[in-house]
Amino acid sequence: MSSEKPILVVVGATGNQGGSVISHFLSLSSSPYALRGISRDPSSSKSVALVARGVEMVAGNNYEPSSLDAAFKGASVIFCVTDFWAAFFDPSQREKAVASGISIGEHCRSLEVRQNRNIIDAAAKVSTLERFVFSSMPNTNKISSGKYRNVYHFESKALAEEYGRAAHPNLWEKTTVLYAGLYLENWLDTLGASALLPPKWSNDRDELVLPLLGPLSDAPFPLYSAVDDTGALVHTILHADPGQKVIGVNEWLSIKDIAIILGQALGKRVEFVQGDLGFDLGDPDLTKEMTEMMEFCVEFGYDGAMVDNTIVKPADLGVPVHLQPVKEWCAKQDWKSVLQVGGN
Repeated sequence: MSSEKPILVVVGATGNQGGSVISHFLSLSSSPYALRGISRDPSSSKSVALVARGVEMVAGNNYEPSSLDAAFKGASVIFCVTDFWAAFFDPSQREKAVASGISIGEHCRSLEVRQNRNIIDAAAKVSTLERFVFSSMPNTNKISSGKYRNVYHFESKALAEEYGRAAHPNLWEKTTVLYAGLYLENWLDTLGASALLPPKWSNDRDELVLPLLGPLSDAPFPLYSAVDDTGALVHTILHADPGQKVIGVNEWLSIKDIAIILGQALGKRVEFVQGDLGFDLGDPDLTKEMTEMMEFCVEFGYDGAMVDNTIVKPADLGVPVHLQPVKEWCAKQDWKSVLQVGGN
């Protein structure tokens, strides 16, 4: 790429977090960076769309270190996020897990650790690199002393983070770790069906109904718009001191709070009813993973901050940042199509 601007490389450029980073810097009247996205298939429709917006898209495979060396060449900043769930729901990966005699969660943990170690190793070799932003999660297994050992989509990133800190201390001096909060965008796909976001629409009573699930309903969660706000937060991170762990959060809210805000956005009443703290997501592995995640959040905090006091909030970075209130985010969404409000 021929440019006088420093290069910001985004691993995961076509996803939620990475796409937000790309979109944010493209939205600036004058971006401080030339943007390079990495894709396993630069000819994909999402990649081509980014090229049309002025992004350099290059081939890169997280399982092939040499491809990452080429993709990272000349980078000043690297933002990295990997996808645990693509493999989790891939039938071919489930077959491999069965053949290995392990659960799909264990298998995907191994895959994501491998990806991130390759990315970290490649980033450590970039002589031009000034900052590395690594999207991670807390180690639920370690923090809970093995009580919550099945939250593999957290642990996989945490294990790679621990590897990077130990194996590449010079890189980690330039690194900020980002713990993305509970995606607000999940509501748009799962509200009314997911045990994680339980408000449901009652056509009979024309209201939202929220089952009260004991301590889970009152526990605070970091609600976060990965799509709208990751880019702005990363921009702020790059102006703050490295070496920090930051929680991506618009607001800390309980599930009760979420239901009330959504009711306000819809102009509808919310009724609270007694429910059972028993999840069934139609997949035993997924049910176990998500049940333990929620229980961990109640006991230790979503980001593990009840044990790890090194995690900082965006407002504590020392650089101004505006992340929208959850009510503002809710007001912009098309809830009628999601909830079928007023339908039969």
